[in-house]
Amino acid sequence: MISDRDIEFHTPANPSHSWAETGYFFFYIPEHNTLAWIYYVHRAGVGATEYHVEIIDRWSDSFQDCLFSDVTNYNPIPVKASRFSLPGGLSYEALSLSAYHLKYDSSGVQIDVRMNALMPPYDIHDPEMDPMAAIDAATAIQNSGFGSAYASHFDMSVHATGTLTINGVDYPIDCISTMDHSWGERWENDYHPMAWINAHFSKDYVIHSIFHFDQNAKIGEQHTFRHGYALLNGRVRGLKGGSVRTIRNGIWPIYSEIEFIDVDDLKHIIRGSMVCNHPWQLYGNCASALAMAKWWSPDLSEPGYGIYFDAWPTNHVRV
Repeated sequence: MISDRDIEFHTPANPSHSWAETGYFFFYIPEHNTLAWIYYVHRAGVGATEYHVEIIDRWSDSFQDCLFSDVTNYNPIPVKASRFSLPGGLSYEALSLSAYHLKYDSSGVQIDVRMNALMPPYDIHDPEMDPMAAIDAATAIQNSGFGSAYASHFDMSVHATGTLTINGVDYPIDCISTMDHSWGERWENDYHPMAWINAHFSKDYVIHSIFHFDQNAKIGEQHTFRHGYALLNGRVRGLKGGSVRTIRNGIWPIYSEIEFIDVDDLKHIIRGSMVCNHPWQLYGNCASALAMAKWWSPDLSEPGYGIYFDAWPTNHVRV
């Protein structure tokens, strides 16, 4: 069960070099076709913090063809996980489990964004929340979608507000997005292929999901559902199944159709195209195709937006 204590470090007495605590936050500005994300990884065993600040505004399969990218791997690890400032310009504060304030200032880019929760944190290992949760710890890790990297993990949909400033031009931020937070052993040579996909139509309707991903399977059979929820009119409904059919250009997603079933047997259907896309080198041997998707639901007249993210471990032999 997630508690207020979980905004602080969970460092074991003698952490291995692989111990990691991570946070992922994103926001989008649809009228400018812009997606931005902030990601950090604390590694207590080696005394370093990595962070990523990335902004994209077009569909591209080229690393340099982004609006902005700042990735630093060797910041000193902070004293507190709930509040820190890193030398490269990123500042972070968890005001509580449900409220976060992130700021960034470097190279002509300023970000000032607040993330306020629309729901309790969704613990993928809590059977009272998630119908896919496993009681046995080893099984829970195997079925997490990302192996031991998600040994402890929650997702939470939030309202993001603030300002993105690029070369003196301000862009208001006001969107619904989803953050996550994880801690556990995150081995750099043992990443599991996975997908992290969500759609935000309003404060009253959000879908978030995690899938295992098999890049060698045929279209429509590549994804195996692991965890997820629908936030519908203020109620969190655990998902118990899902299927994905994604059309790609190489590894890059272009169009996807997804169906989910929640605990009350309500079906959720979304279909969407990727309006901007960028290769994200999440870790040295874990590349990914990360896109902002424009989603449509057959039950709604207005589109929603969200992340479509497939992780492709590069140290798995291709067959």
